[in-house]
This record gives sequence, C-alpha cells and structure tokens, in this order.
Amino acid sequence: MRFHCATFALAACFPIWAADPANLRVIRFSEATPFHMGKVTSMRLVSPATGAKNLTLNFSTSQPGDEFSQHTHDDSTDTILVLEGATDLRQGPNRTNMKAGTFAFVPGHQIHGTITTAKDTIMISTQIPPDLVLYSGARDSSKPGAAPVKGDITPGAVKYSRFDDKDGAFVDSRIGALHQTVSRRVLKKGQTLKASGLVGGEQLFFVWKGSIRVRSGTQTYTVGERDTVLWQGGGSVEVIGESAQTAEII
Repeated sequence: MRFHCATFALAACFPIWAADPANLRVIRFSEATPFHMGKVTSMRLVSPATGAKNLTLNFSTSQPGDEFSQHTHDDSTDTILVLEGATDLRQGPNRTNMKAGTFAFVPGHQIHGTITTAKDTIMISTQIPPDLVLYSGARDSSKPGAAPVKGDITPGAVKYSRFDDKDGAFVDSRIGALHQTVSRRVLKKGQTLKASGLVGGEQLFFVWKGSIRVRSGTQTYTVGERDTVLWQGGGSVEVIGESAQTAEII
C-alpha cells in the first residue's frame, strides 16, 4: 500500500515526473517494535521513532477471540485494513464484521476496537497525525482499574468498504478523509509506476506481497515483503515490480 501525507496524506501515485532525487528510507520488518493492547501484540513499523512526522504504520497478527481494546485517538484518524483472516470492529456493544480485503476509516474521537474472528488474522493500521499515547499502553481500556473509554459512537461515522478490488485510491476526501489518501497498487515483474512527492509531505509504500525496487536518481533500493519505504518531502521515484509474483503495495 502506499500512504501519502501532506498534512498527512496516504496517496495514489501522482502522474507528475521530475528528476529530483527523493528523501527515502527503507524500514525493514525486522526493525519493528512491539506494543500491546488487550490481547493483541502489534508491531510499530513507522512512527516518529523511525523518523516519521505526520503518520504511523502498525502491523498486527491475532487469533480468534483476541481483542484490541476499545479506545479513541483524540484528533487522529485511524485506517484499519484486514489483509488476512477476519475481525469485528467493535464500538461499545456494536460489532461490524470485516473480512480480508476490507478496511475501516475511523474519524478522530470515535470509540473503536477489534475482536478477531478468524485464525491468523493480519491487519495493518495507520494513525494520522501520530497518536503516541497508543504505544504507551495508556489507551488500553482492558487493564485492571482502567477508566471507561470516553469518546463518541456516531452512527455512520466509521466508513467500511473493500480495497482488494482497487488499483488506485480507496481512502480520500470522498469518504471524509480530508488530509490523507490510501491506495493499493499491483505491479507485475518489470512493471513501473512513477510518482512525485510533496515538499513538507510524507508517503509510505508498504509491501504486502512480492518485492519491489524503488529508484530515485542514482539510488536504488530493493524492498521485500512486509518492508516499508518512508518517503519525505519532494523529489521523484520509480517503483518497479521485482519478483515473479505480482507485487502488492499499499
């Protein structure tokens, strides 16, 4: 998947091509830091601790019955993608099933959590702007003595849809995401997409399947499954499908 941020934006690729080199960093999955919420252990892939300013990216694996405790994100939006398995997004007593290939866009202040309903469920999520309190455990409402979650449960505020049938943007202003875009791209071996960055902006390329090469100026990076490219500022890049298997990026 690709996430692009101006104030923050997760984005589709831009059609403009320029020769300026981009400010890129490859973050390997092996560098991720674990954090806990309820019975779910998640991996913090991208955050201010890895140099990001406007966004975070988290990776979670869970089993049936595991609950990621209900919480809120103050002014941060939360985009949750189910990559494998299934989960219920919970808001108070209400539960909405999400299967692999679906996403939820959760505006700030909305109470939410997840309860896993299928074996080996994998999800990724991003908060914009970063919610560092999440990593501290202070939002874990399942802890003994924790105060009840304060926030809103507004009918229709959380948006649900599919992403696995898209080759382009699926989170943007059309569903109320005013400062971000999230896209899915698939690349066959040798297929290329070109993109330009925004001065002051941030973007992510998360490789879910296969592998890619990212080229900017004279620099070339090979990025494998579950690795992430953090792109800050302007410049331009080429993203090239590397593996025989079709690459899928967010």
